[in-house]
Amino acid sequence: MNANNRRIIIIGAGYGGMALANLLAKRGHQVDVYEKNQTAGGRISAITQDGFTFDIGPSWYLMPEVFEQYYQLFGQSAQSRLALKRFTPGYKVFFEGHEPVMVQGDLAADAQMFESIEAGAGEQLRRYVDQSTDVYSTSVEQFLYSTFRGWRSLPLASMIGQLPKLLRLITRPLDRHVSTYVHDQRLKQLLEYHMVFLGSSPFQAPAIYSLMSHLDFRSGVYYPTRGMQSLTTDMQALGETYGVRYHYGQGVSEIRVKDGHAIGIRLDDGTDIDADQVVSNADLHHTETRLLAAEHRSFDEAYWSKRQPGPSAFLLSLGVSGRLPQLEHHNLYFVQKWRENFRDIYETHQVPTSASMYICNPSKTDASLAPADHENLFVLLPLPAGIELDDRARDDLAERIIDTLSRELDIPDLGQRIVTRHQFAPGDFADRYNAWMGNAFGGESHLLSQSVLFRTPNRSRRVKNLYYVGAGTRPGIGLPMCLISAQVTYKLMHSIRTHGPLTREEVA
Repeated sequence: MNANNRRIIIIGAGYGGMALANLLAKRGHQVDVYEKNQTAGGRISAITQDGFTFDIGPSWYLMPEVFEQYYQLFGQSAQSRLALKRFTPGYKVFFEGHEPVMVQGDLAADAQMFESIEAGAGEQLRRYVDQSTDVYSTSVEQFLYSTFRGWRSLPLASMIGQLPKLLRLITRPLDRHVSTYVHDQRLKQLLEYHMVFLGSSPFQAPAIYSLMSHLDFRSGVYYPTRGMQSLTTDMQALGETYGVRYHYGQGVSEIRVKDGHAIGIRLDDGTDIDADQVVSNADLHHTETRLLAAEHRSFDEAYWSKRQPGPSAFLLSLGVSGRLPQLEHHNLYFVQKWRENFRDIYETHQVPTSASMYICNPSKTDASLAPADHENLFVLLPLPAGIELDDRARDDLAERIIDTLSRELDIPDLGQRIVTRHQFAPGDFADRYNAWMGNAFGGESHLLSQSVLFRTPNRSRRVKNLYYVGAGTRPGIGLPMCLISAQVTYKLMHSIRTHGPLTREEVA
């Protein structure tokens, strides 16, 4: 290791931390990752039970070009390494009180579906997706990879002509924007539901997130054929070729600081580990308020009291005997009380009385996830952050979900066919991931005041050599955002001020 290379510690083996570890190790740095749990991947996790493998983390593979660009930095291909397949149809949507629809991921076919529900909505979808694609391209090319430090990190010349359009999109809520295109609530739900997975509400988040519809109707929904866990195993395998070292079951109790510089970490067992630089991929609230002494905190409790976390969630995994032809791999269920559902989560902070849900049936794609002649179900029901559920409340919520699935998804005998179940509640997010207020997606919601340059930044303001990576910092929530976050943090660590993605020369 020459004088320009450093000893770097990363706290937490979440997807963003693993991605950054690989970039740093390729550059020649000595990288050690300390993870309190026994496996890598953070929220990309699974449990095995009674012959079933239940994913209890991310299950959507979107923005494939972001994964591909990351792998290309290593001379590799995400498409080939992860054996990606595109879903056709992309997913199925069940509506309370209406017939379900398929979203094909083909604009012509999906426009016909919109038209069948509302006259004129097919052409409106085309207009909406064209705008969505334009905003998506601008965001990826100009903003998401920016460190927002110095004029070279800002795309000033290309921004000037787009400012009026961007200002309209950031100053109005997504729901109001969508309402200028379509009126039937079902169609509005199809254009707004993404905000759940970005940890926000379409009635609060800015319309710039209309860019997500590009992914549904033009880019498409993909899946790594060896399952979501392959994202973690492949990322680790890639890093090990460059010498990244993982230390499991080694929780960190303190980031050690001397003369205003991060000098290493202290493990839960009291062992001190020295480093030239420290990166935290742990929950950012936990990092700032638990791992740093008060005098070293850039973001204390007063700061967090003014921020809005993403939602928590109740995850219910079900092993079911027989087949479920009613379902696709990805399924959504939307309630009629759409606005009230979001109000319960973000305003009144109570368990929703009428709740939309995401239902994943991964054994449709990978039969190895369930015993022969059985299916594997994973249900996510968003809840308010900070809510607590005792054992009885968990069981009651599980029964309510099963009853809704039986009735609304036309599986009347579902309850009798369940052979095993597993529950993961808000308290489990707090225990397993040190998640701020038990949030499910790893960080703050995507309000305007918490998006892009307004999001909590990727480096400490008070401690030199201390950086942050992952969903809790820029650019935001989601696996593609974690990959981009790794590049943003890498740029900060190497004083790279360009606004686009890294090049292979910059990580050589």
